[in-house]
Amino acid sequence: MEAHESVKTALAILILVSRLGDIGSTYLASPRLELESNAVIRRLRWPFAVLTTLVFLIPWWDVGSGIVIMVASLLVAASNSSKLWLIRAMGENEYRALLVRMAAAASPVPSLIFSLMPALFMGILGATVMYLYPSETTDPGYHVGLGIMGYALVVACYGPLTFLRYRKAGLTQPASDGRVHP
Repeated sequence: MEAHESVKTALAILILVSRLGDIGSTYLASPRLELESNAVIRRLRWPFAVLTTLVFLIPWWDVGSGIVIMVASLLVAASNSSKLWLIRAMGENEYRALLVRMAAAASPVPSLIFSLMPALFMGILGATVMYLYPSETTDPGYHVGLGIMGYALVVACYGPLTFLRYRKAGLTQPASDGRVHP
């Protein structure tokens, strides 16, 4: 997909804003990265997270890929931001402790299914957009749909993994009465 330099520049700015939104909302929610779902970011910490802003250069290589990254990053930033008020009110430790307690108490199979439902609905939306704009070479909408699909894939991977990580932590920590959960 060929694009004018001004489109590439605008897209690069939007990607940078979306990445900064993702990183900033993550920092506001979890400065110690206790709530971060992405294991790579948890391991490599903030320097790597900041390094991901360099994806703003991608539109000058491929506009379609830039659109995909922008859409997925905006959706991640929106999701992170939707929880900020509660996390900031409770604090990172208390919010994580609540998630760990609830994951330990929840039935695993329905909880895993529920954690996959947002990915299913996002995937349907992404597939619909791609269906409505089928040309990868002439339809920017195709790449918007692909970005939504990319976000759906992220949610499908990290949702269940995060639930299982919290569940494991909850089942291995002592209960309030000092016993370890069965």
